[in-house]
Amino acid sequence: MRSGSWVLVELSAENLTKRFGETLALDGVSFKIDGKGCYGYLGPNGAGKTTTMKIFTNLLRPTSGHAFINGVDVRREPVRALRGVGSLVEDPEPYGYLSVREFIEFAARIRGAPKPDLDALKARLDLPDLQRRCSNLSKGQRRRVYLAALVAQSPEILILDEPSSGLDPKEAQILRDLIRELKKDRIVLLSSHLLYEVSIVCDYLYFIYRGKIVEEGSVEDVSKKFASKALKVEFYSRPEKLDGLLTHQFEFEGERHVVVYYDGSDAQRREILDKLYPLGVRSFGDAELGLEEAYRQVIG
Repeated sequence: MRSGSWVLVELSAENLTKRFGETLALDGVSFKIDGKGCYGYLGPNGAGKTTTMKIFTNLLRPTSGHAFINGVDVRREPVRALRGVGSLVEDPEPYGYLSVREFIEFAARIRGAPKPDLDALKARLDLPDLQRRCSNLSKGQRRRVYLAALVAQSPEILILDEPSSGLDPKEAQILRDLIRELKKDRIVLLSSHLLYEVSIVCDYLYFIYRGKIVEEGSVEDVSKKFASKALKVEFYSRPEKLDGLLTHQFEFEGERHVVVYYDGSDAQRREILDKLYPLGVRSFGDAELGLEEAYRQVIG
């Protein structure tokens, strides 16, 4: 329902595991999403992002575990589970023999959606001429046409796997603006390895690494959590011989500021300051770290 009311929909994984021969691609992944917004599935290439997306869209079967959409097991009842889902996984493309108009109208029709407002979609996604054959479009244009078709289907859940891959900066910005609009009244599950992308479109993050979810939380909470594990110290002059003094990881910010990473405990904080005070500490406090530093500490 897209009229401002919210019909509860949910998407959940229960101990999802996937093996490819001896390779363990997913290792007991579990999560539950039951509120509108954009949920980022963040990790490096090969972490298990696309494997998860393929299982949720019935393109892969898990070795064990379950993927549920609105309480329906995707593996056992794929048609019913995916009825309200729109997805962009890997590189799907519009049918080349159809025009832009024909493909978008066809996509809406097979889902029983109302006839789309093509002029509005064209303006919203900067679509090419509606009469052009899809086979004559650039990769970025084909991606935008496919996204327009998904929007025309009015799904309750959108599953997008690396959706900005292959897009130029202008096209990527159009995509991000679209996601920010769509997430207001549906679930968007977005996989990405781009920190900038997830930081501006996502509300909640799952960090996946080597097939496991290793951290999760809102963008703000994740950033705050890791900020509390970094101490920023200002000295009166550049300190010397820190390598031999500190066993913790640290880095300079300019000549007189040093950021020291630790486990967040009061004991370690006191230990660090006790070692640094003889070097002429002027001030100290929690470092203001963003998502990039959180990612670095979680993923490495």
